[in-house]
Amino acid sequence: MNHNTSTDLVFDQDYHEQPNFLGNCHFEIKRPYDCSMIQLHHFYLLLKKGNKVSPVDLPLKIFNAAFLAFCYNGKKLVGISAIKRPCLSYLEEVYKKAGITAGIDKPFLEIGYSFTRESVRRKGISSTLKRMLLNKISDHHGIIFSTTATSSSQRFLVANGFRAKGNPYQGNFDNHIIYFERTR
Repeated sequence: MNHNTSTDLVFDQDYHEQPNFLGNCHFEIKRPYDCSMIQLHHFYLLLKKGNKVSPVDLPLKIFNAAFLAFCYNGKKLVGISAIKRPCLSYLEEVYKKAGITAGIDKPFLEIGYSFTRESVRRKGISSTLKRMLLNKISDHHGIIFSTTATSSSQRFLVANGFRAKGNPYQGNFDNHIIYFERTR
């Protein structure tokens, strides 16, 4: 993997999966306050297109994220992901749904808001964005979690040191959601 880093901008080209496609993509990781209003709006629109998150306070939640990840093919935004900073009550609710009884005694972040346009799925976009995000928070000492019903996302999480905990549960937008966690 080739990482070129400048202030708040990361480029990544992962040539082993889809060299022709990913090699022509532009990847960016930014803090929300470093994004333009247009970038934030396009992130919001693509996330809503996925129809997997509640629209309630969604712009505020996006702006509260630790990092936002963007994949452009040409000038078109084709994939997104984020490191979210959810509130404690959200994580407690997830624990309850998954039947996890342990207490939350460490700082936590969530990897989520991942969506790739259907026309370019299965080309490594989502996994590249999530790897870049995990690299960005490699110094985080605490819990990193994710909830997903998507098997490709589940495989990514397991391959990157996450373990499934609790029981699958019914979410608002998906069946059989599994909670994954990695702790340092």
